[in-house]
Amino acid sequence: MAKEKPDGLKDYKPVYVIEEKAEDGRLLARGKFKHGMLIKGVKHLDFEMVEALSEDNFNAEKDASANNVLTFNGALMALQLRKVGTFDGPFTLDLIGRLKPGDYNRLRAAQMELDVLGEGE
Repeated sequence: MAKEKPDGLKDYKPVYVIEEKAEDGRLLARGKFKHGMLIKGVKHLDFEMVEALSEDNFNAEKDASANNVLTFNGALMALQLRKVGTFDGPFTLDLIGRLKPGDYNRLRAAQMELDVLGEGE
């Protein structure tokens, strides 16, 4: 990425975060699921998510306590997802919960990458 990275990440090569930004100016990440997300009988493999805003954290707490880290991160992912395959949302904690662990971990890695790289803005 062209911008200065936070301390300790100067040599970091993003896996999910891309140069392009979302329409609202937030960092954008894209990736592929190994197994896919099943939505209305269709398996989707590509995903796109944006960095979280504070309001996303507040709204995620409505679905899951921040003390329940796994569920909270899933609720936050549902808010950060913009697109999975041809599906534009809305995304729910239930959809996230039906992912195989490896696919959840890919979303979590993209989520953490957005969080860390977004802090440098």
